[in-house]
Amino acid sequence: KSWNPRQSIDSKMWNANKKSIKANHLPNLLDVAFQTLVVRRAFPNFRVTSWLMMPDKAKVWKAPSSDKRIKTDPPPTVADTQSLIKESVAVLLNVDELVEKALATNVTYPGSENGNTFQRVVEKWAQDMNGEDLSNDKFKHFPIGANCGSCEYRLIDDDIDKNSGFDVCWSKTTGLSKEELRSHPLVIDLFDTPKRTINNLISQKKYFLSNLEASDLQPQNEKNKKNSRVNIESPGEKISGFQRQWYQVLTARNATKNSTPQYILREESMKREM
Repeated sequence: KSWNPRQSIDSKMWNANKKSIKANHLPNLLDVAFQTLVVRRAFPNFRVTSWLMMPDKAKVWKAPSSDKRIKTDPPPTVADTQSLIKESVAVLLNVDELVEKALATNVTYPGSENGNTFQRVVEKWAQDMNGEDLSNDKFKHFPIGANCGSCEYRLIDDDIDKNSGFDVCWSKTTGLSKEELRSHPLVIDLFDTPKRTINNLISQKKYFLSNLEASDLQPQNEKNKKNSRVNIESPGEKISGFQRQWYQVLTARNATKNSTPQYILREESMKREM
């Protein structure tokens, strides 16, 4: 996100009367709040201030001279860093007040309890995780859903020996092995699909794309049409979103039968476009 110096933090990041943080800035501020909380716990005698560094729209960048570039040996001082930032297109914004609000903000996530603040959730997770073995029954039930599609702990490479937080969650909940989860495309990978639809399919234990049928993909208004199955499997000159999804399912099905990557090429449509 960029910063416009003509706007104030109050107008840009706060909702009316500073009752809450604007939704588009909340994820970044929760990130800063978490780091602030960690540093406070690690150094309880220190006074911790929180900052965001953002691109400043009003600045024009000029390459610094070699004597003004940050040197790593010895490590740069705070003054060195601030000086370089001042000459760059970045700007530092103090967000102490916003961080305090973020820590006290109620948060929700899959499997969360109502009324828990961000700080309480972090502290609870720390208590649960410190010194615990993830194979413990305490961690038996992991809520999974459409949100898993953006999980940063998912590994999709071929190195099956590497462990992944994504595999832990999905294996515990579904009973599927790590090998199975990495061998087949999952329903969370379905193209341009509403979260509600993904969650509904997961609740039916349709974890893989190859488990899906045409009826799982079609919008309700299409399901009510006659010959709707023909419509999805035999599209005309242009394909709709759910027809595109059906092609993805077919590709996944073919891949389970043949290790060679499968593709669907609409030659006549490509000729017309070209």
